[in-house]
Amino acid sequence: MAVDLLPDELIVEILSMLPAKSLLRCRLVSKSWLNFINSTKFKVMHLHNFNQLNPRYFIRRLIYYESEEYYDVYFDNEAFTLDGGTQIQFPLDSVSVCFRIVGCCNGVVCLSDDNNDDDDDEDEEGFSLDTIILWNPSIRRKLRGRLLDFGQQFGQISVRPKVLVNALTADRVRYADRVSSGLWYDKLSDDYKVVYLAYHHFSRPRVQVYTVKTGIWRQVMFPENLLCYFINPNRNRLQVFFNGSLHWMACHPNLRVPHTSIMTFDTSTELFGEILLPDDLLEVPTSTMMISVVGESLAVTHYNNPINGAGVISSTYKTWVMKEYKNPTSWTLIYSMHHPDVDMGIPLQMRNKGDMIMKSRDENIILYNYSGYASCICQGYEPGLRCTTYVDKYQESLALLDVGDSVSNEEGD
Repeated sequence: MAVDLLPDELIVEILSMLPAKSLLRCRLVSKSWLNFINSTKFKVMHLHNFNQLNPRYFIRRLIYYESEEYYDVYFDNEAFTLDGGTQIQFPLDSVSVCFRIVGCCNGVVCLSDDNNDDDDDEDEEGFSLDTIILWNPSIRRKLRGRLLDFGQQFGQISVRPKVLVNALTADRVRYADRVSSGLWYDKLSDDYKVVYLAYHHFSRPRVQVYTVKTGIWRQVMFPENLLCYFINPNRNRLQVFFNGSLHWMACHPNLRVPHTSIMTFDTSTELFGEILLPDDLLEVPTSTMMISVVGESLAVTHYNNPINGAGVISSTYKTWVMKEYKNPTSWTLIYSMHHPDVDMGIPLQMRNKGDMIMKSRDENIILYNYSGYASCICQGYEPGLRCTTYVDKYQESLALLDVGDSVSNEEGD
């Protein structure tokens, strides 16, 4: 074979730049190729090399009343061009109305089936903690996590039977008022982990961490001295993984204590902490802020879309970056834009170049830069359709290759 004439180092370099689906076929060449492609060393190399050459984003749009999910992939270029050659079709069925995206890491999308229950009994309404699924769309593999039960930790939470359609079991599921979560990859153990924070009323959260390799949830203590610990789960983008920690916008649960900050979770020590915001944002509602990463810095964007007496909607956007991590005095305002008679929409994602991906009130997805240029990436659906949008980096990887199950586009889970 001609490939035998090439140096091993060159073969490895070429393989690391191939799409993930192509590598699945390459594993059939020989046993040595199979073992090497399956190795952690090569998976890390492929994740870096391929995605550095092919930086992309995906946009997930969910139409509630149809329970339909649509995924599109875009190149991370100046025009944000649609990648028509990459098709993602969602192969899973939710027990509730739809899956919530917890976050993305190394090409793995973490999905949580914990949306609000639709039963009519208002006294027992809450978040059902049914299951989580880790899904790698580039190689079409999924891993279903075990059912999570916070019930014994919340003595006052009502418990009722719930039939889990297409799930592993039909057990009694515990309920919490709201849930927040995060996903990350642990390099030391070569393992993916998920953290769940369950709130009952306005109490401090009960925390559990799930590890893929063990398939076990374990409890993590939450500190008593953290002032801001309440995370709003109804935001399109919640978590940011940066510098070894997960970050969420958090506030004090008592509205009479107008204090907002960034809550952190150090994934190596599994300790919670806090990063103070710029002075201008200490009393700003978390629902009007977006946390992100710009370049090599943590960033926060505040947006305001008020309606004046004449019914005209204006919009203001300000972005700060933290020049020195965990040093509140290093927050620096880098962008400040005001549109007196135009509502530019809600920020969904900040790109490294400083451009913002936004959603307008009519559900159009808009690419906006701070020089004032805006372009419509994709049109909204029918007027009045309730739609939620999630934007994140799309990375091809071999994650979950040796765990979980394969899925097809036609499969209902």
